[in-house]
Amino acid sequence: MQDRSDTEILAWIASIGGTRAFLDQAFSCMSEAVGARRADVRGAVIEWDIRTPDQGTVGYQILLDDDVRDGAGSRLILAVDMPNFLRLLVGALDGDEAVNRGMLQVSGETVLVDTIREWFRPAC
Repeated sequence: MQDRSDTEILAWIASIGGTRAFLDQAFSCMSEAVGARRADVRGAVIEWDIRTPDQGTVGYQILLDDDVRDGAGSRLILAVDMPNFLRLLVGALDGDEAVNRGMLQVSGETVLVDTIREWFRPAC
């Protein structure tokens, strides 16, 4: 994915079922990858805001504590466009590089970044 253009990545996503199918699968895998490690951070929420070409900004949340509901708890917000989200997922784009180049915006409880950095490795 590193050498693929945004247009090529979006065409590939469309070919495998489209935006919603891709994001649902990606976040299902990401939630599994976090698994037991989420116990390291209690009461936190990781919110991804993915800018898509066909559905606007689509939000997904990973609750790091089963008791966190309705926006309670510390919140880390990560905003990125769809092609760069995929590049991050497969390791073709480094998170620090993405932030430094303005491709990934990080807000909220940014102290959580170092804690969760190693959690997100391709699992599926």
